[in-house]
Amino acid sequence: MNQDTVYAVIDLETTGPDLKNGGRIIQFGCALVRRGHIIQTVSQLINPDTEVPQAIQDLTGITPDMLVSAPYFDEVAGALAGLIGDSVIVAHNVNFDYPFLSAELQRVGQPPLTNEAIDTVQLAQILLPNEASYRLSDLTKVLEIKHDNPHQADSDAISTATMLTKLTRKFTKLPGPTQRLIAERSDFLVRETGAYIKFLARNAPAVSKRYTQVQGLTVVNPTAPVTTTIQPDYPATDKAKRHAMKSAKLRFRFGQAKMMDMIYANAKGQQLPLLIEAGTGLGKSLGYLTPLAAIATPEHKVVVATSTTVLQEQLATTTFRELGLLYGAKFDAVVLKSARHFIDLNKFATTLQTTDDFNRADQLLQLRLIVWLTQTQTGDLDNLHLTGDQSLLMRRIRHTGDFGSSHSNPFYQLDFYRRLLERADNATFVITNHAFLARHYEDSPFAHKPYLVVDEAHRFADNVAPGLGVHFNLTQLRRLLSSLNSIVNYPEHTSLSTIYADNEMVTYQISQMQQNEAAALKTVATIQTQLFHHYFSHRERPHTGSINQVLTPVEVRAFFDRFADAARGLERNLQQIIQIATSMRTDYLRSRSRFLTSDVQVFQRLDEVSSALANQLQAVHDVATASPRLQTAELTIPLVQLKHPDDLTSLTLRWRSVDTGARIQELLSNFTAPVFTGATLTVRRRSNFLAHELGYGSFKPEQVLVTRSPFKFRDQAHILLATDAPEAPATLTPEYVRYLADSIAQLADNEHQTLVLFTSLNTIKAVYNELCTRHLSVNKEILAQGVTGTAAKIARRFAVSTNAVLLGAASFFEGVDYPSKQLESVIVTRLPFANPNDPVVEARGKAITEKGLDPFKVDALPRATLQLRQAFGRLIRREDDRGVFIVLDPRFTKTQFGRGMQKALPHVDTDIMPTAEIPAAIEQWLAPLSEHVAKNKKGTKHA
Repeated sequence: MNQDTVYAVIDLETTGPDLKNGGRIIQFGCALVRRGHIIQTVSQLINPDTEVPQAIQDLTGITPDMLVSAPYFDEVAGALAGLIGDSVIVAHNVNFDYPFLSAELQRVGQPPLTNEAIDTVQLAQILLPNEASYRLSDLTKVLEIKHDNPHQADSDAISTATMLTKLTRKFTKLPGPTQRLIAERSDFLVRETGAYIKFLARNAPAVSKRYTQVQGLTVVNPTAPVTTTIQPDYPATDKAKRHAMKSAKLRFRFGQAKMMDMIYANAKGQQLPLLIEAGTGLGKSLGYLTPLAAIATPEHKVVVATSTTVLQEQLATTTFRELGLLYGAKFDAVVLKSARHFIDLNKFATTLQTTDDFNRADQLLQLRLIVWLTQTQTGDLDNLHLTGDQSLLMRRIRHTGDFGSSHSNPFYQLDFYRRLLERADNATFVITNHAFLARHYEDSPFAHKPYLVVDEAHRFADNVAPGLGVHFNLTQLRRLLSSLNSIVNYPEHTSLSTIYADNEMVTYQISQMQQNEAAALKTVATIQTQLFHHYFSHRERPHTGSINQVLTPVEVRAFFDRFADAARGLERNLQQIIQIATSMRTDYLRSRSRFLTSDVQVFQRLDEVSSALANQLQAVHDVATASPRLQTAELTIPLVQLKHPDDLTSLTLRWRSVDTGARIQELLSNFTAPVFTGATLTVRRRSNFLAHELGYGSFKPEQVLVTRSPFKFRDQAHILLATDAPEAPATLTPEYVRYLADSIAQLADNEHQTLVLFTSLNTIKAVYNELCTRHLSVNKEILAQGVTGTAAKIARRFAVSTNAVLLGAASFFEGVDYPSKQLESVIVTRLPFANPNDPVVEARGKAITEKGLDPFKVDALPRATLQLRQAFGRLIRREDDRGVFIVLDPRFTKTQFGRGMQKALPHVDTDIMPTAEIPAAIEQWLAPLSEHVAKNKKGTKHA
């Protein structure tokens, strides 16, 4: 490759993906590029002499009529081969287009392709690391490339050619050391993509002052945090609020103003807990931030806790931008979440010393991260839109919260998580999530009794419950200790023993580590074996699935009598292992030059294991000390869990919170004037259910505000109920899965994005697999939680899509906004009642029964009603939204409680009809508003 190389950017449209199974080219597109300019374009329709599937016609817009007069491939093959010549071939997913075209040329007697080739998918993944999708149609939007006819070869080829030029420019603007590092590590890339990167990096510039270099990494310099220069005056009158809202280009709402005044007066006065139900569209985020911004200081800050990390980001960006416009001032909002969301620069630099452990996906991710570090100010891995923790690289580079010192960590000054905590200590606003708050409410960012807002408050008790429980994870301890043994002494590979073979002092430490590891592993195995034989060995067990054994108070006391001493020994063993591992890690970091490249992996693995063991220490301590909260039946429920019926090594213990109220009150005592808010906090306008959940006996009338939504729901939403929907079986059956798949295939086969809500991840997986055999999978992008990605990943994908169906469970009943055309249809497959066999649900029900109350009415029904209200709330987020809400559960119409749940929803028109008639009703309701107006005028009778 040189400056005058011609790049043939190609794209093919075919009848199918596989030539061997009859796939044929129906359109060839090519754009020739030299020196960054398109010098020639070619578009050729080709008669495939075979049927063109309807799905391909729908996708490409190419019909058989258009191909009748087109030449056959053998008639144009020579000309196409001549056009390409010895150019470097470029394509978006080149390993499809290149071999397909080469095989077609061979089929008609032409020589196969031998050209060099470049893949723009991989280039985009490296150079645009923050993108959620690398489909051509999505990338052209990001890069502002005109792309008139997606999935037509000529348009795709020209767009890809323009994208190649833009990506090339992005690469050449990277810091020189970053360019060279990517080039050095690019040999694994598809075909000659790596060679192209090496060609571009030949003139890499020197690093500028915008960046800092440490240990071979180039990181963008941190920017100083935004600080509020003034404390604004609260707009106390409606006139002042109108003026402030106008300056921010926002609408004044009486309900929002009432919310603001209540919070401001309370914070300045009695500082009581407040419960505020803010109807959808009221603007609750500004409703609480506006008054508190006029009161808060870094010394007495505001902490906002919401239910998910996704909502944290929404608040920090959209809402704080509006708050700044409203007051004409800048506010610094620090998003605080657990360390595992952030990259550990020290660990990442270590992974670059060797790639032996990593597959190609991880090697590509390394290149993405190298580029990302020249851009990110936060180091927040969530911004990379990755699918989860299955990546070995991700497990190795996630932060654990331990950033060492300036002596042990060369990246100490740059460490993202250390800087985040420092910013949080000095910030006026901290945005966190419920789960993080539950685990860290005593940490320094929450010192000095800050003001507290709990957003999405109906989820607070459930979200903090895991943090209030204890997991004595015997399974993970056993795995980690076994891993440690192989790290210390692995005969066939480099180990700690071989690394320090000539160092007597460290060799002694290693022997001490081995002794502690062996003792700890024996303790874990003994506890697992004895519990397995006591509770499971003599009982009939299912072939698959986990088994839960709830322990009685007597059994809990017996457990501590038998195993407390062993747990204390285990705690000592783990502490000594971690102490020795830390000293070895420090030795390595201080003197890296003394160690071989092959040693790096050993220290990486040691760091992984010791960090994971440290995370288990608190639970081990609670068991070792027989913590009183583990013996209070009213607060926790003890479980022996067997994840796999015939595998005693899968046995573990959990203490799950039952009644979180007392612990929540302990948490809340660290804060001032807590405000609990959300769109759905009351059941039939009563707050007693949530008051109990939060540990309050009740709220006085002056502490409660319920504001109505400003939306005209009757004009915006319509409920459709299926009369032929069957009762969901107690256990999932093939017949029920087929019913759901058939119904979704009918109800979502349209031009509207659809969210389908389930109460079980297993049901989602089964229905997704069934839907993949339906025509809907050709017309729509089907996103399934736990199948095609994590909840966060598919939520982001759905938000940028225009033709998707999302199958989601609990987290999708609430939270993220999908305005306008992003969501027009919600399908509820089953009313959202909790699994009655869940041990915590059973324990909660038992406690309620003992008080002489009905657990269904007091607990199960209010929970399900609130969740259903949340599900409806996903549909209408703005005044111009329109949507349909479809329920496939017959209990919604045939039971008294179901009809009561209907009444809890906004007052809208409801139609009941067979499933087959619902698609027509959907189209009628979602027709453009002008059509509704015309129909209404036509149907109007004048007296």
